[in-house]
Amino acid sequence: MALGDVDRKRAEAQSLIDAVPRVLASRSRNSREAQATLEACQAKLKGFRTHLKTLELDLADREDALSKANGNLLNAKTNQEYSLLVAEIARKREEKGAVEERILEQYEVIKQGEQMVTDAEAGLEAAKSEYGGFEERARTELAGHQKELEALDERRDQIRRSIEAEILKIYDRVYKAHGEAIVPCEGSTCQGCFSTLTPNDRNRLLSGRQLVFCKACQRILYMPEVVHASPS
Repeated sequence: MALGDVDRKRAEAQSLIDAVPRVLASRSRNSREAQATLEACQAKLKGFRTHLKTLELDLADREDALSKANGNLLNAKTNQEYSLLVAEIARKREEKGAVEERILEQYEVIKQGEQMVTDAEAGLEAAKSEYGGFEERARTELAGHQKELEALDERRDQIRRSIEAEILKIYDRVYKAHGEAIVPCEGSTCQGCFSTLTPNDRNRLLSGRQLVFCKACQRILYMPEVVHASPS
């Protein structure tokens, strides 16, 4: 029973040790997602600024065309040519004004994009800070679990040296099959597989003088009342 208790505690400690890398990987996903969000926002902002440069180049071209049209107006030779140039200048001014409006709108878009990047940077910083604090605690707990496992391993070796080799073989075989080798019997029921014991096996358990196995699952059985009644 002492060996079974130690092995149960060892399994729990090992399970906690094995869980740390998985939990850390899961928690680090938040940081990776925050990083991806930041990069997406930065890419959008870059696109907004590139589009602004395109609009500014378009505006420069339209200003140049308007300047040339104004120059041509001074050289108009007939009223008809003058009227056509005036209409062309009015159209070019309207087009130039439309581009200027789009530039102003794009400045607002860029402002919003900059805010998105700022928010994403703050989100990434918060995620990293949270993960850093969690990682520190997890590493501390991991060290504690590893130390506990080392102590249990030492205790386990001591217990195993006090048990007969043949009994250890039986114990190890059952433990390998079920993950636990010793279970209580309550009433006449095996608490490992909930099979009912025969009256003869129950009487043998009550005597507390020999190993009794569950005929269904092969686990080693004991009765708590017999164990508690036995001298320590």
